[in-house]
Amino acid sequence: MKLSVLTLLALLLAPLSAAAQRAPLIGIFESNSLGRGDNQGQPGVRVLFYHSGRLWRSYDAVCQDEACLKTITHTFPPTTAWNLIKDGKPIARVTAETPAAYHFYSEIGVQAIINPAAVLNLEPRPTPDQPDQTHTILATTFFTLHDPDNWQPVAVFPLDLTHVREAFHKLYPDPKNCTQNTTNSPSNYHSSTTSNHHLAPGASYVSNKNWRILQVTLQGYLCDGPPDDAWVNHWFAISPLGEVHHLGRLLHFAGAADFAHEGHSEILFQVEGGNEAGYKLFYDNFTHQAQATVTYH
Repeated sequence: MKLSVLTLLALLLAPLSAAAQRAPLIGIFESNSLGRGDNQGQPGVRVLFYHSGRLWRSYDAVCQDEACLKTITHTFPPTTAWNLIKDGKPIARVTAETPAAYHFYSEIGVQAIINPAAVLNLEPRPTPDQPDQTHTILATTFFTLHDPDNWQPVAVFPLDLTHVREAFHKLYPDPKNCTQNTTNSPSNYHSSTTSNHHLAPGASYVSNKNWRILQVTLQGYLCDGPPDDAWVNHWFAISPLGEVHHLGRLLHFAGAADFAHEGHSEILFQVEGGNEAGYKLFYDNFTHQAQATVTYH
């Protein structure tokens, strides 16, 4: 007897989904992720990663058409009890359910909170000035979360900034720019030379194991329209020995915690926009990462 494509797909996904439900989960609270597709929806928890062996994996759930939105819900746990954590402290316990179908691509992976009164005003609502709200309330299937690596904001270490600037210039030796007061026509769009003072430091964190992470942004973009990759924020990790690792661009630090209760912390970033919107998780001293993608179109 031949099995249909849908039956085969269901059989392949079933073991993954069952294992994912039993494993520790990482989620993020989003106050407006369900129901309208315009950043003004209802609160939910976005299921991001599940623990498999010693690795963190995303559900890698992406749809290419609207019909998929009705079936992809079976990839995710049907019901999850979540504890919401902010700054290391529990702030709410919620139950969230995966809907029967999603209506928008941006909803994929979001579970609807069935007791929304527990999460009123936990997160600022988007405004016209800040439509893309960043999210920093972590969600876990454990009762508590701790950050054994004790990541803390800190003033930028001058030597780290020097090494990060060197690494950045190797990645983008000749970033494209335009001449001031002219349009970015092809004849005006050219390679430019930047110096260290153009590369401004931003947020900086350090762990009790002397790992550091640092955000830098190249300033002085003069072209019309969205900036090229070089001209947005970039994050770097610096090891205790001073080795520099590029983590990515358009990232926002969402939090650090021991999501698997194994004695060491993972680092979660929200990817702020562009074609790589979603979340990135770094662990094992930044040697491993997982990404959960959010698609808007």
